[in-house]
Amino acid sequence: MKTIISILVLLNISITSLFAQQQKKTEVFIIGTMHTVPKIVKHSYRPLLKIATSYNPDAIYVERQRSDDTLSLKNYESNWFIPYGDSIATIFKNDTNKTLILQDVSIFSMKPADFQYLKKYYAVTRDKANWYYYAYLSKYGVKGSKKPLRNENGDLTSKLAIAMDMNYIYAMDYQHETQSYTKLSRACIKQSNLDGEIHYLKKYHKREYRNAIIPALFGRLAYHTNKQKTVNMYEISNRFTFRKTDCSPCNKAAEVWDRRNTGMAKNIGEQVLQHGHKKAIVIVGAGHLLGLKRALEKQHPEFTIKIMDE
Repeated sequence: MKTIISILVLLNISITSLFAQQQKKTEVFIIGTMHTVPKIVKHSYRPLLKIATSYNPDAIYVERQRSDDTLSLKNYESNWFIPYGDSIATIFKNDTNKTLILQDVSIFSMKPADFQYLKKYYAVTRDKANWYYYAYLSKYGVKGSKKPLRNENGDLTSKLAIAMDMNYIYAMDYQHETQSYTKLSRACIKQSNLDGEIHYLKKYHKREYRNAIIPALFGRLAYHTNKQKTVNMYEISNRFTFRKTDCSPCNKAAEVWDRRNTGMAKNIGEQVLQHGHKKAIVIVGAGHLLGLKRALEKQHPEFTIKIMDE
């Protein structure tokens, strides 16, 4: 009898331990966005904000370049943001103690001057994700903009960060091959125009446009954008796999696109582990959604990767 009781106790402990481990398993929830939306569907980000807020994440990751990724910054932000930050650096005086204190307090305890200070600080440190966030707070305060800004940075990321009382947003983009992708995509389109296979890409675009009309009219564009069927079409366009015959620049463009998703996944995984995040949300252009999910699952099988349509 004692033996049976001991076995049952051990079994109960094992089940409890397994359940606890499952509960502690890191989750990454990927939401696909439409980037900027037309005025006619200006409220399209409301459903995504509601879903993201209900998820209650402990970290937000966005499609911006990390401040320590000099190559991505050079490739993507050389024309405006880096020169802007350098100009701010000539007049900005960093107070290390003040910065550390502000980075550790609630945004609701900050004053407008604090938002302005951090806006300048993140411009100087080339952290565009947080520069935008504090620029938003400087302009609209913790109540946020009353009118939709029609893009994910204002209508989703910033409002979600405020709702979660977050004072920091994590960047995860990877732009090491920006120029290469642009060059290859142009060569792919040129070849497809020459041999007539551009017809297939136009066909995909027309089909997606038609499919989006009714969801957009009924306020469900965000749901439509996150459907796997829709995202598959975006991926075909971004990877240039619409062709029926082989094309070298198209194939190489697809490889570059895949490496970008792999780089994004690496940036997310490294920071999730470094900071011990358990419920991270990733806000990214919908064309990356499936590729990023595959890359994260491959790199971090210990994570649970979620999307809306599954």
